[in-house]
Amino acid sequence: MTEMASAPENLHINVPEMLSRRRRLSDAFVTGLMWLVYTYLWAPLVSLVAWILGFEFAYDVMIRSGGIQGLKRVLVWYGIMLGCIIAVVTCWSLVNRMRFSGHERRKRAAIVDDQALAGAFGIEISGLHKLRKSRVARLSLDADGNIQHISPTGLSHRRVQSEASQPRKPIKIAG
Repeated sequence: MTEMASAPENLHINVPEMLSRRRRLSDAFVTGLMWLVYTYLWAPLVSLVAWILGFEFAYDVMIRSGGIQGLKRVLVWYGIMLGCIIAVVTCWSLVNRMRFSGHERRKRAAIVDDQALAGAFGIEISGLHKLRKSRVARLSLDADGNIQHISPTGLSHRRVQSEASQPRKPIKIAG
């Protein structure tokens, strides 16, 4: 790796299999808790939209369906349906766990050496090193889009952004 690619601000380490089971469970718990809080925060808006559309859930359950007895029947059916959904999802998860546990199906990306990378871009190794060392570079391309020349600009990031925001003449494409 080059100095630029291995700089601390450019590193992103993602190795979830190195986390302990306790850490993964606590992360999953906190994530689930945050989703519940997020859902709870949307409840007033959902109720408002339902009311505007004419849905009157509480009135239907408590008055038209027989008061508390109707509510009990609805809650029993709700519990049965929720139990069925949980059972189906649990069974599906267990089947997939038996099928795929211990089999890492994801493949790591192949490590590409400098020679292959330079060959893919059609440039020499020195051009690849110029690209890595320069924060901003200008590339000259031929009509087919192949790199012809690389020159580091030496411009700061802010100057490049300000130049990019200025209007430019339209580019004519030969064809």
